[in-house]
Amino acid sequence: MNGGFLQLQTPDKLQSHIYSRVVAAKESSAVISTPGLFGLEKSAPGTAAQQSSLIVDTGKRELYVDVVEKVWASVSAEGTVIRAEVTGSIQVRCFLPGNPTLALSLNTSLSTLPQEGFSTGTRMSEVEFGSGINVGDGGRKVSVMTVPGQEMTIARYTLAPDHPHLLPFTLTGSTAALTPSDAELKLKLVSNTGMGTVSPHVTFHVSAPPTTAAIMSRTSGPRDQTVTFSPDNKTITWTISQFPGGSYAQAYIRLVDSGGNASVESGELDFEVSRWVCSGVRVENVKLSPHTEGLNKWVRYLTTSDSVSVRLT
Repeated sequence: MNGGFLQLQTPDKLQSHIYSRVVAAKESSAVISTPGLFGLEKSAPGTAAQQSSLIVDTGKRELYVDVVEKVWASVSAEGTVIRAEVTGSIQVRCFLPGNPTLALSLNTSLSTLPQEGFSTGTRMSEVEFGSGINVGDGGRKVSVMTVPGQEMTIARYTLAPDHPHLLPFTLTGSTAALTPSDAELKLKLVSNTGMGTVSPHVTFHVSAPPTTAAIMSRTSGPRDQTVTFSPDNKTITWTISQFPGGSYAQAYIRLVDSGGNASVESGELDFEVSRWVCSGVRVENVKLSPHTEGLNKWVRYLTTSDSVSVRLT
């Protein structure tokens, strides 16, 4: 975690490793403090007797609200989104004693009902609220009684097919002959997420022409970039770490012995983007009742790829 924002791992990958801060019934030198997704956490010793008596540390006083979205898309060589599906969820985890009531205000309605006029709000095809969630103002306001240390799903949703799908990246590419035996693959990746966002990692996988024996490459843009080639399955992998929003990266890859007229048709784009979601859903206000002094509140946004296929020709 960096400044309260998810980095490198998605919540579903970390789910099995997340615990509230715990205290064993009997103190033991085996209790180890380690940084976790929700701050400094203690891992209890491995005996069943000790694990059964874990309690929430009431001194933590932290609240996390996560808006997480996954993207499936097919993109043309011109960068046009041919088909796309975006699913999302709003999740809450509270580390406070008692059962305070959490109220959230959103910038848009979580509703499948048509909006009147020339609305620019987010259009949903499916919305499902979690158990015990109170919904008001047409889906703009929700409230729920929290449980210490327990992750709660406020809502799950799917964007409507006719909602304008702005993907976090635009990737374009071309292949040209260098010599009768070699070709050059040019790739350009542009971030559409704006300043203040960051992508912990972005990876583009593409199949090289079958006769390719090796590659030579150079890149421009963010410093931390790598281009690798697997001779066994003829796969080229372009990886960018800590990709700032609003910037772009380029890769120039020489395909040795591919044939001068060789071409690369398509590839798969994998990514995680912190502080940004495709739908534009934002949490505008977070309120706990009764009021809690010294509370640290984190609102975090994360977008990950499920399957994003990009054509290059």
